[in-house]
Amino acid sequence: MNNYLLGLLAGSFVFISACADEAPPPRVVEVVVDEVTAEPYLPKSEYVGRLQAQEDVAIQARVTGYLLSRDFREGDLVEAGDVLYTIDSSEFEAALARAIADRAAAVANQANADRNFKRGKELLPKGAISESEMDNLTAKKLEADARIESAHAQVTSAEVNLAFTHMTAPISGRIGRSMVSPGDLVGPNSGNLTSLVSIDPIQALFQVSEDTYVAAVTERMKKGLNADALINIEVTLEMTDGVIYPEVGKIDYFANRIDADTGTLEARALIPNPHSVLVPGQYVRVILQDTDLVEGVFVPQSAVQADQQGSFVLLVDGSSTVARRNVELGDRFDDMVLVKKGVEAGDRAIVRGLQQVRAGMPVKVKMLPKTDA
Repeated sequence: MNNYLLGLLAGSFVFISACADEAPPPRVVEVVVDEVTAEPYLPKSEYVGRLQAQEDVAIQARVTGYLLSRDFREGDLVEAGDVLYTIDSSEFEAALARAIADRAAAVANQANADRNFKRGKELLPKGAISESEMDNLTAKKLEADARIESAHAQVTSAEVNLAFTHMTAPISGRIGRSMVSPGDLVGPNSGNLTSLVSIDPIQALFQVSEDTYVAAVTERMKKGLNADALINIEVTLEMTDGVIYPEVGKIDYFANRIDADTGTLEARALIPNPHSVLVPGQYVRVILQDTDLVEGVFVPQSAVQADQQGSFVLLVDGSSTVARRNVELGDRFDDMVLVKKGVEAGDRAIVRGLQQVRAGMPVKVKMLPKTDA
């Protein structure tokens, strides 16, 4: 009986072993891949920026007097030369009249001194006057000449002071709030009466990282371009509500040194502002769009995944095996993503079937039809 059972068991093991040897191979997963491509593109980068006026003028009184009028409405646009404040000019008109009268007296005195000097020169050879008398006439003539120059200067000073009683806008722009009212006594020690800022164009200040700046300069040097070509980069602004500002500006300034604390370089763009939409102090997103094409490596957005290690794509190598590649991504262009590091043109990236595969698995490859791309 025991021998019979042992025989049955031995036969069962043989049958099971035979079935195991004949088990079908595991099913190979089919994935759809798309080729990584190298294409020309216009580089774009974004920064947080702040708007500031190209010109910001503090309006101060140059002479002391009582304010007669404020000749603008706070917050309005004013033109260069527009009168902003008027100071009581009666005292300065009187000072000018005195200066003119003093000049007239100096002119008369000069004329008299000049006549006496000429007469003395005629009489001296005849012995009619002494040398000391001639020296006295010469001194009076020189003194009269000096007084006339002083009188001219006094008139000019009085005219300038009188002109300062009408305070005008030195630039065109938007006027701020007035710190004084008619009837106030104002003067050079009164501080800022108001401020005036230019509106069109307006400046956008932002910070560029050292790496970004060096990469941009290096790229241009490879093309034989001077670093000054960076000013050809087009600048657009995105408002806080996500709306793109319609006017396009240009970079007009880079700082002459990298900030040692932040590792950034200050840059400035000049933006047209014909309708006064942009306001100094406003925060915007500065978008730099290069005008020179460069070549980059692109993968479909559908191929990009992310985990704790960062972004990656799954490729299919020459032996139809899945391989993982960690990637450093750049900007997105429609359904394609710029890859700065990690893959090369010609690689096959999996775009469909990603959930069924992992690195090291053999797969069956199907190319993505071009019409579906």
